[in-house]
Amino acid sequence: MRVLPIVISVVCVAIPAQLLARPKPKIAVAPLAGDSGNKVADAVVEALAGKDFSVLGPKEVGREITRLGLPDELDTRSARKLASKLGVVAVIDGKVGKAGGKRSLHLEVHRRGKPDAGFTVEFKSTTSKGFRRGIHDEISKKLEGTGAAEPADDDEPATVAEGDRKRKPADDDSERKRKPADDGDRKRKLSDDDSARRARRKTADDDGDRKRKPADEDGDRKRKTADDDGAARRPKKPARRVAATDDDGDDTAAVRKRRKGSSDDDAAPQIAARVAAGASVAQRALSWDLRSGFTAPQAPPRVLTTAGGGRFDGEIYPLALADPGSSLAGLGIAAAYDKTFGLSIKVPNTQVSAPINQSHYAIGARYRFTVGGATSIAIGLDYARRKYAAERGGLGNTTLDAPDVDYAAVSPVAAVRVPVTGSIAVFGGADGLLILDAGAIEKSTSYGSAKVYGLEGAAGVDIAVTPQIAVRVALEYSQIMFSFTPKGSTMANNRDTDPTTLDVNGATDRSMGIAATLGFTY
Repeated sequence: MRVLPIVISVVCVAIPAQLLARPKPKIAVAPLAGDSGNKVADAVVEALAGKDFSVLGPKEVGREITRLGLPDELDTRSARKLASKLGVVAVIDGKVGKAGGKRSLHLEVHRRGKPDAGFTVEFKSTTSKGFRRGIHDEISKKLEGTGAAEPADDDEPATVAEGDRKRKPADDDSERKRKPADDGDRKRKLSDDDSARRARRKTADDDGDRKRKPADEDGDRKRKTADDDGAARRPKKPARRVAATDDDGDDTAAVRKRRKGSSDDDAAPQIAARVAAGASVAQRALSWDLRSGFTAPQAPPRVLTTAGGGRFDGEIYPLALADPGSSLAGLGIAAAYDKTFGLSIKVPNTQVSAPINQSHYAIGARYRFTVGGATSIAIGLDYARRKYAAERGGLGNTTLDAPDVDYAAVSPVAAVRVPVTGSIAVFGGADGLLILDAGAIEKSTSYGSAKVYGLEGAAGVDIAVTPQIAVRVALEYSQIMFSFTPKGSTMANNRDTDPTTLDVNGATDRSMGIAATLGFTY
């Protein structure tokens, strides 16, 4: 009978020792989109590292992502492959954005053998207690039920045996039932041989019990794992909002559980730099506002040409590259250039054509800010040029009755960009054209002085092919209006050889086109 107390003592000592030796769950934090220098990712690592988790940082994880050739934005398959290679129970990735005066951090928790889970945190500083506590608590909730031991195969995750859970209550009852019987046997003082046989049988039963069931603490953990597994199979409850505030009250971190299909979580990220090139097609029409009764042959002919060209455009926000959370991160520079190729115009009633030099460009400053966490609005001021001039050197004695224009303007700019999904965003913008000079058309040998003003607009869609490559398709419109105020004899008042009457009151120079570019973004 001395064997049983010794065995029980050994078990009581061994079980706490096993609990103390249990390894911490190992997780990996990948580099975050929009996090220059891994500043936010490192703060996430610091929030998680400690007694609860063993954490691999973004530099080590990023090197492994590059080595394995995985995409920057991890999907379920690539996250499983990365987790298996690193030997972790979960991989965390996400993106950093900005909403008003606060930054936002969306994290995705890719757990081995379980569905992905995500949440969003709004914060002012990564050093606040509220930020770090919110990150730690939410990650802990997402990892509940995820064991520290790694499954041998991604497709065969480790599970708790159902038979063990089912046998344990029955074994406990059997043991309790056997003990009174043993006490009764001892009271009846059976023979030494019978007592020996019962002792051997009870020792075997105790050994079987120890093999079939863990200690109470292990049983609790297994029942909790089973509960967690059941919770994972049950439908998700509606999303809730949890607020975490630091002890000083200086910062508030709002943690929102992701709703499936949420446009904010899946929204296309704001770009810090973009450069693109492609093709364009545009039609230009110059029409006239004539006095009543003024007709051909004195009236100037309408100009209408269509041609294709090449397009280059780009924008960069230098401070956003260095620190996306900076108050000056919205300052940037934008530029665009378009050149038409192979365009010519035929002189009416002849077989002679004149090549046309047509181009336009703009360059200027931008300030961009976000509304609602995803939609961005940009305002700015451009210097713009737009040229349409005929090369008359090869015309000989033939006269081309079409004025040349070379506009120079200061252009206030306003634009909006709205993400629709993680890979699609729509945009639109309008520019005013404060014309400084219109070129040869305003000379006295042409139509003379005029009041000139105009506007431009564009609308289109950005479609991300990869996280760094996107296709942009845009419809464009430009219109410049003239109101002639000639001084002396010009083509505006002397087309009928009578300079006392104004023959041409004004003109409208209109261009409409479409452009498609392939861009590289960061």
